[in-house]
Amino acid sequence: MTTPAPKNRRAEADERRESLVSAALRCLVRDGHAGLSVRRIATEAGVSVGLLNHHFGSIDALIADTYQKLAIELTTALRNEIDQAGTPAQKMDAFLVGSFSPRVLDPQLLGAWVVFWSLIRHSEHVSQAHEKSYGTYIDLLCQLLDDLAVSEGFKIHDTRLAAIGLSAMLDGLWIEWSLNAETFSPANGLHICRCWVKGLRNGAFSADDVL
Repeated sequence: MTTPAPKNRRAEADERRESLVSAALRCLVRDGHAGLSVRRIATEAGVSVGLLNHHFGSIDALIADTYQKLAIELTTALRNEIDQAGTPAQKMDAFLVGSFSPRVLDPQLLGAWVVFWSLIRHSEHVSQAHEKSYGTYIDLLCQLLDDLAVSEGFKIHDTRLAAIGLSAMLDGLWIEWSLNAETFSPANGLHICRCWVKGLRNGAFSADDVL
């Protein structure tokens, strides 16, 4: 019997890990906190509990990788929208449009995000995944805002603070819509964010406004 080459074994291990992460996400989307069961995730992936533990060591490590996978996918989707735009103003608007696209504005993901957020304060693995993905997202927003300000000749006193504000508004709108899609339409949400950007152009987050 031929022993698999190390490279093949690594590829198989990566595929198995990816399969477990995908299974974990399906469980969290479908079952919420009940989806944190090691046995349930292993069954969903069609593997033994022992194999899950072999690849991740703990449920926290698996959930952290699942968090990162989802965050990367959503940020990549936004970057793809941005990359197709031309001017900084168009890129900023592409980001907002992408934020209210069906891929991002998906109420089915609410259960998974609630689990992730609830674990941030209690799991070092999940906390680190959050800090990494949130930092990447805020950096993207800062770049968009800085480029917009330079191209249009206005100043933002604290770009990071502005990015955090826009991020929080987007998160709040997404949660509100996910809980009750009748509250407002995605087009309404996009309009709210465009008004926020208009306010930024007109002096919001200027030096005089910062305490």
